[in-house]
Amino acid sequence: MIKREQKRNSKNRQRGVALVAAMITLLLISAITAGMIVLANTETSTSSNFRDEQRAFFAAKGGFEEIRDRLRNTATDTLRTGTILPTTLPGSANSVLYVLNPLNGQTVAPWTSNPVNFADDEICKETTTVTCSSGYPSGSGWYTTNTASTTYAASPVLDWKWVRINLKQNNTIVPYYTNGASANVMQVCWNGTNEYADPVAGCTAPNLPIYVLTTLAVTPSGSRRMIQTEIAEDRLNFKAPSAVTLDGSGDVFAGGNSNQWSVNGIDQPGCGSATVGPPVDAIGVPDNADIPVVDAGAVRPNNYTGAGGTTPDVANVSSTLPANLQTVASLQTLMATVENNVTQPVLNGNVTDGNFTSNGTVTDPQIIFVNGNVSISGNVTGYGILAVNGNVNITGTVTWNGIILVIGQGNFNTSGTSVYNGAIVVAKTLDSLGNLLLTPGPGSATFNTNGGGHGGVQYSSGCISMASSLSTFHVVAIRELLN
Repeated sequence: MIKREQKRNSKNRQRGVALVAAMITLLLISAITAGMIVLANTETSTSSNFRDEQRAFFAAKGGFEEIRDRLRNTATDTLRTGTILPTTLPGSANSVLYVLNPLNGQTVAPWTSNPVNFADDEICKETTTVTCSSGYPSGSGWYTTNTASTTYAASPVLDWKWVRINLKQNNTIVPYYTNGASANVMQVCWNGTNEYADPVAGCTAPNLPIYVLTTLAVTPSGSRRMIQTEIAEDRLNFKAPSAVTLDGSGDVFAGGNSNQWSVNGIDQPGCGSATVGPPVDAIGVPDNADIPVVDAGAVRPNNYTGAGGTTPDVANVSSTLPANLQTVASLQTLMATVENNVTQPVLNGNVTDGNFTSNGTVTDPQIIFVNGNVSISGNVTGYGILAVNGNVNITGTVTWNGIILVIGQGNFNTSGTSVYNGAIVVAKTLDSLGNLLLTPGPGSATFNTNGGGHGGVQYSSGCISMASSLSTFHVVAIRELLN
């Protein structure tokens, strides 16, 4: 009897254990589930924030790339027309250009002190020459505006709000002075290799300005990214060793027979540049054997002046001949570079200047490539690079400002009244069938002048610089700003 009672009591004490265990298990499962939900939400939120930050970053990159492309002369909605681009350092009139990209009726006014309007508080950190109040820009007259181009619009529209364009100065981050001056703010320029502070406003030719592009992007959820880039205009790697370079072996030269026709290697201002550089030789050849032959073709010796100091100034320029003018292969590479950067369609076959889309201007030089022969006649004025791999025949009164490359058949024929400001290179790299010469060096180049007149060739580093600009821009430096 007692044993039965003990068993009954033992069973009573065990009642509810399963329920407690089930509740504890359910509680643990709920806690784990809640933790997983919290972790998933946190991961989702982190991923969403990261994605939004990346959206802002690449939107800023997109804005920068649009403006960099619109700096090309031939781009749709180019920024190179008129007086849009800044030409003076920040702070003076129209020295900053803002390209705006408002979305859905937004007000984008980076020149104000209202952060809601995407104020440019960064410019106040970079320079003391722009009027600022409480860390925000103020005043007017120092900036101009432009708008984003629909040609570049993505779908959906990118979240960049503005791109600021200004010339770089040497105290962009922290003011410092050079050359012992107490206040010497100078423009930063590009010499083809590196940046340098230039005491000459506008950069000493042939060097070009450095532009600073600052881009702000803000997403609808508020993520902000700002990037800043420094860009410089691409240039053709061309250096003229002489006003006329006959780059071959067994070269033929015949100059004009009048008192006025000349070849001058003394640098003269031109094509918008008032500065001059060191003189070069009037006519350059790559070996001594060609000198007496060319001398004989200079029928009026006193009309050929240059760095040599003697007349006629015909010199062996092999020691100063740039690498891209030394061999058949390098000359063809130079021509390929020019062809890849043309500003109008490549012309094939026998053409005339009437086939040129444009002859160019001093502010809009052209790069014209003729895959064949070209004839130019009449009263024609051109600016830029004329590259021909066939024969060149020029009659009438023609003026070409810039660079002429007759590299291929190597035959250049000109009238005595035509004028060339810049430099001319003639080289034979192709045989009569148009096949590439197999010899390392070019063949015989021909320069022939028909009749007399007041024409000739005038070396001008300013015109060479004008023509060498390829109108595309490369990135010198890029950084993200903690804004």
